[in-house]
Amino acid sequence: MADKFLQKPRGTKDILPTEQPAWSFFQSTAEKVLCGLGFGKIDTPLFEDKRIFERGVGNTTDIIEKEIYLIESAVDDEDSKLALRPEGTAGAARAYIENGMGSWPQPVRLFYFGQMYRRERPQKGRFREHRQIGAEIIGDWSAQSDYLAIMSAVEILKKLGFSDLNIAINSIGCQECRPNYLKKLKQYYSDKLDKVCDDCRRRYDSNPLRLLDCKNEQCQNIKAKAPQILDKLCPECRQHFQDTLQYLDDFGIKFDLDNTLVRGLDYYTRTVFEISAGNDKARQTTLCGGGRYDNLVSILGGPTTPAVGWGMGADRVVELLKDNNVKMLPPRGVEVVILEIGDTAKKVCRQIFDNFEKEDINVFYIPSKDSLRSQLKMASKLNADFAVIVGQQEALNGSAIVRDLKSSTQEDLSVASAVEMIKEKYTKAS
Repeated sequence: MADKFLQKPRGTKDILPTEQPAWSFFQSTAEKVLCGLGFGKIDTPLFEDKRIFERGVGNTTDIIEKEIYLIESAVDDEDSKLALRPEGTAGAARAYIENGMGSWPQPVRLFYFGQMYRRERPQKGRFREHRQIGAEIIGDWSAQSDYLAIMSAVEILKKLGFSDLNIAINSIGCQECRPNYLKKLKQYYSDKLDKVCDDCRRRYDSNPLRLLDCKNEQCQNIKAKAPQILDKLCPECRQHFQDTLQYLDDFGIKFDLDNTLVRGLDYYTRTVFEISAGNDKARQTTLCGGGRYDNLVSILGGPTTPAVGWGMGADRVVELLKDNNVKMLPPRGVEVVILEIGDTAKKVCRQIFDNFEKEDINVFYIPSKDSLRSQLKMASKLNADFAVIVGQQEALNGSAIVRDLKSSTQEDLSVASAVEMIKEKYTKAS
């Protein structure tokens, strides 16, 4: 008996041709918004030196402790220190340093789209290989960049059709004011450790701020009564946060203050935020999350450089687009097929092909010795709008038959008139 066929790894998925319109709609919408706000696209490697994530994301985070995919090497060399990227910000910060972007006009605004990898329990909208779009603003201390980061994510989601968005926001302070808060937080939890989950007991010593990030049901009541970090902010952090909220308020972006919002990565400072859709006030299906990370560039070996950014889970957003039946324009397929009947027609067909290509019309032309009937069947399978047919007689006369494949009507025109007629139809349609 033959072995069972091999399947894709758990926590991954195939994106089939029928799903591609939703993905194209998501990516093109996001890129159009970000480019329009002055962001430039960057592509970084799918794998990096694992120390970038250990230093930046944090050794005591779930990502490093439980979820990171290390790349095995047969020998103990530099390749044995690589890891698949679990998120995009650390790689973008590394690229900022390595490519001398500190000498560019500041701030530098970057965005990226691609796969991220985390070894976590797969569920709806969450995969071990998932796709993410992210945006980073590097080189600006001001609250204007915090506002721009949040606004850009909101604008993308609105353009995608999400009208009801929940924006939760908090400040987790800086290296100056956070230690005082952590001391107070640990005092609060010290006599409650027997009532919290195992993760919280572990975080109590290793990363106490993440006690507020716990989603375990048994910890919710305790977390809700914990001391508020906003009460312990230093004057600079308090002013920065107030300025950020004022920008959001001035531009009509509604938000909810959430004093338990901390995010799960160590590099965050000051502003943190999450965006969810619809009635998801509990943020069980967060679409986008991010915040300020003023220490990451220096942690990775660069100069002290302020930054703020976010990541948006593409898989989850696209899933909601499909669930909500959001109207999306499908990507343009084959629009015109050129059918060649006999070698005499080859030169004329090539001229017609060149004309359509220059006009950004999707044209399909491969010289064929098949019958006209067979070629028309092929054109129909490609779901083309028009077939331009050139046989020996048409080639000698400088003409072509234009067949409307949707209405099954056709007419005999000069080559110039045939090209012009089809061009005009697509110009009007656009």
